[in-house]
Amino acid sequence: MTLTSDHILSLAPDAASAKAGSQLATPAKWSQLGRDERALWGECQGSGKVPYRTQIDATEPAFKCSCPSRKFPCKHGLGLYLLLCSHPQLFAAGAAPQWVSDWLDSRQQRQEKKAEKASAQAPADPEAAAAQARKREEKRDQNVSRGMTDLQTWLRDLAREGLAGVRERGPAFWNNMAARLVDAQAGGLAARLRRAGAMCFQTTLPDWERRVANELASLYLLTTAWQRIDALPELLQRDLRNLVGFSVTKEEVLAEAPLSDRWLVLAQQTDEEERVRSRTTWLYGLASQRWALLLQFAAGAQGFEHTLPSGTQFDGELCFYPSALPLRALVRQQSATVPLTASVPAQAGFDALLDAYASALASQPFLGSWPALLDDVVPDVAARVLRGAAGAMLPLDAAFRHGMHLAALSGGHPIRLMGEWNGHAFLPLSAWHEGRLYNFDTDLPG
Repeated sequence: MTLTSDHILSLAPDAASAKAGSQLATPAKWSQLGRDERALWGECQGSGKVPYRTQIDATEPAFKCSCPSRKFPCKHGLGLYLLLCSHPQLFAAGAAPQWVSDWLDSRQQRQEKKAEKASAQAPADPEAAAAQARKREEKRDQNVSRGMTDLQTWLRDLAREGLAGVRERGPAFWNNMAARLVDAQAGGLAARLRRAGAMCFQTTLPDWERRVANELASLYLLTTAWQRIDALPELLQRDLRNLVGFSVTKEEVLAEAPLSDRWLVLAQQTDEEERVRSRTTWLYGLASQRWALLLQFAAGAQGFEHTLPSGTQFDGELCFYPSALPLRALVRQQSATVPLTASVPAQAGFDALLDAYASALASQPFLGSWPALLDDVVPDVAARVLRGAAGAMLPLDAAFRHGMHLAALSGGHPIRLMGEWNGHAFLPLSAWHEGRLYNFDTDLPG
């Protein structure tokens, strides 16, 4: 199935790759073009004597190229896919050449090995293995408890001193405490503390004091909850442990009962920190009316496991992480993605959004943000607010950097937005304009 050019460009790892890929989508750049029921391929002449061999497994899609680029997909993969959109007649149907067949076979073998590993038999002595696991968990709980006590003392000291002089202490003030949390095996809290510290030095955040204070208050809530974790409901205990940094294996999640639905891909964001890229994708189940969050990570030149462009949909099964408010999920099975045709009802005004968030927060008090669709809102970029019916307003998140693009899409008229509400401000992630979904992170320049 061939995606549209907009959907293909949304797969680009950055704006530079999207621009370079568009420039390569011309017949003169390519030779040996071909396709079959699964893949397409071609050779692109670069600066050297030997052309780059580029191939795409269109069923996912997945990309491979012989060029030295460390980006996935590279500009050649994007250019080849875009060329298929604009000049499909150039791709002769036939048997794949050996270099394409070898790649497809290796992908199939890796998938089979992964399936075999997942279905491997349990250890010979499951009782002994379980006892060792419990011992490791008890030891880690003790380490985390010590780290939580240190963090709580640190937070109390900071509350007495205030945030007025925190910038003068520099990043080391935050990083040292974060390093102690890493030593205590509470990596999740360490990452949050580093992000809170980074807000102090972001000159583009006019309300950094409020944002930092909110994050520190949330961290204090987590330390208090950890001290009383045995009194919490089981699923809320799972939420707390996940936030601290305890991992849940994919095998555990995929063992949960799946939810089958037609899933709409409504928004996507990609971030990078210390050579590790993270991608969040928001899905909405058409029949179940459930939100689902896919969170994927890729290190270095590694690609993401699932490529789901915003503005597409697919039929599939998702398994949700155990939680008092299940949002994060894994894809267990999916069909090929197709351009978005279905629509989803939006929140009935700002009050409905606030009520939904309050209900979610009551179920999961550690909730960071909540997905929402808003209809008939008018962006007021100058005032940094969204205006609704009867004079209602919602503040725009200070981190939103596409204000002018949003204003251009709206043109002063009501527009439909998909985004996240964190209890204080709304962060737009995508918008509908003339029947098309625009993803701010991938479809518009930075």
